[in-house]
Amino acid sequence: MSATGHLGIKPGEYDRTIATLIPHYRELLGAAATAVDNVARRIPTVIDLGTGSGAMAEQIRKVRPKARIIGVDADAAMLATATRRLRGRIRTITEDFEQVRIPPCDVVSASFALHHVPTGLRKAALYKRSFESLRDGGMLVSADCFLSSTSKMQQHDRLAWIAHLQRSYTRRKAETFLKTWAKEDVYFTLEREVELLKEAGFTVEIPWRKDSFAVVVGLK
Repeated sequence: MSATGHLGIKPGEYDRTIATLIPHYRELLGAAATAVDNVARRIPTVIDLGTGSGAMAEQIRKVRPKARIIGVDADAAMLATATRRLRGRIRTITEDFEQVRIPPCDVVSASFALHHVPTGLRKAALYKRSFESLRDGGMLVSADCFLSSTSKMQQHDRLAWIAHLQRSYTRRKAETFLKTWAKEDVYFTLEREVELLKEAGFTVEIPWRKDSFAVVVGLK
């Protein structure tokens, strides 16, 4: 399912609405883009998986204005939004990012996309393909929700998420959002994500984390 269908957001309303749904959204994307700035190549090629509205791609452009960005998304309407947002300075591929052939690149980026990969086996395969596509010195960077390792901390983080939602919605609506998303979104613990990345060959860093949200970087 596309991000717009999954969240019930029209493409033109996505950027305004998503920040009411995801805690620390803009800060998280900014931290992910800052991580990308560590890539040595002067004009890096960035493959942005699950591009959506192009928010992540735009942030990367701010820190690396000459980056060549290729956005991959199954939702053509969202890719059209991304193209307008970046004023055409993005090449797009309308395809499922789990199936797309990842060309040689310096960065594989994703924001709130990889939690749609439902199993550890499939995520391991995606990380392996990403690693093989990256040039030496490249990186994978993912901004997403990663669960804490204990049930107590997971409950704490869930309450923090509900508190964020209640700034814009009722408590009942906030609970409904989380229950509905849980039918399709699959969140692994941060510890498990690190294991999967290391198994694919990456060296892993966590440059930013708040509650259950983090920027995870895999270095080649």
